[in-house]
Amino acid sequence: MRRTAISLGLVWLTAFNLRVILFAIPPTLPAIRSELGLSFAATGSITSLAVFTLGVASIPGALLATRYGARRLVALCGAGLVIFTVALTLPPGIFWVFAGSSLLTLSIAVAQPPLAVLIRRWFPTTITRASNLYGNGLLMGNVLGASLSPYITRAIGWRAMFLVWAGVAGIGVLLWVRLTPRDRMAAPPVHLGTVLRDPRVWQVAALFTFQNLVYYTVATWIPFLLPGRSADYLATTFLFLNFFPIVPLLALSFVRWPYALSTPYVVAGALAIIGSLGLLLDLTDLIWPLVFMVGLGSGAAFVASIALPPLMAADESEASTYSAVMYTAGYLLAFVGPLSAGALVDATGSIRVAFWPPVLGAAGMALVGSLAPRMLSRSRLAVSK
Repeated sequence: MRRTAISLGLVWLTAFNLRVILFAIPPTLPAIRSELGLSFAATGSITSLAVFTLGVASIPGALLATRYGARRLVALCGAGLVIFTVALTLPPGIFWVFAGSSLLTLSIAVAQPPLAVLIRRWFPTTITRASNLYGNGLLMGNVLGASLSPYITRAIGWRAMFLVWAGVAGIGVLLWVRLTPRDRMAAPPVHLGTVLRDPRVWQVAALFTFQNLVYYTVATWIPFLLPGRSADYLATTFLFLNFFPIVPLLALSFVRWPYALSTPYVVAGALAIIGSLGLLLDLTDLIWPLVFMVGLGSGAAFVASIALPPLMAADESEASTYSAVMYTAGYLLAFVGPLSAGALVDATGSIRVAFWPPVLGAAGMALVGSLAPRMLSRSRLAVSK
């Protein structure tokens, strides 16, 4: 029991570290743009490049887990995350901001499929609960990365802020190596063709794509919609985007209810549409309730999507492959959001047009979500798990 609790805690901490640095980037973009003299399109491409890398490296992550072992691969990726986060702070600044963000995201992407394998392997009778805890760690990384980073940046600068988060990730790697169960088993072979023929995986990938497009675009461009606002105000805005929406979702980490197979995705999409439309209309007096709706809609879809691969899969091989395909399709297609938003801003000179892609993405989430319960309920894994 004690070892299981420790393993669950380290799954949570690892998930946290896989997101906290990534989500520290958007609130730092105005400072990075000002110091390095980047255009709006180039600034938006920092986030787009990170999202693109998350997609490109996910299937290779599943293949590498087959060769080198899931636990070992997660440890190596954690070390890479630390190294490349430190690299963000090195000169020349323009090169390392792009190269460092891409490489640290590569480490994140490769780590995610083997974590799906370990959840099934280490917690075979409590897959739902372990998956929920994993999703909770990802969301809390989102929250603290986005909400605390403005304060840390104001106090010690954006470079030192990244060094702080690199230190937290380093502690996580050391604990993972020292305390997780010794496991030399490689992940089972990846049967990519079989999974690609399963219509459910494309349903999940579509949901994951649209919620990513909505969230990453809004998170990237919110700081630019609030020029002249204090770090306190910006941090509070990100709390409404990240933290307050997930409070009702935290309870899901402690229940067995397979909510991912019954989440009202249409409602989530509708909330994201309303919030994104308000941002498009520049209703900054209502910024907090608007970003709350975006965060709640995209957050509900995110948590459900993350939980689905281990739930849908019949074995470890499928869990890894479902996860890899979901991440690949979801991130590769979603990366156009921040990039296209930046191009729209450069073309029109108006920041608010950056929120057209989230409006369209939220509409897609609602549309695909209207089909989700019927298709996703055909899971081969018993709901009782």
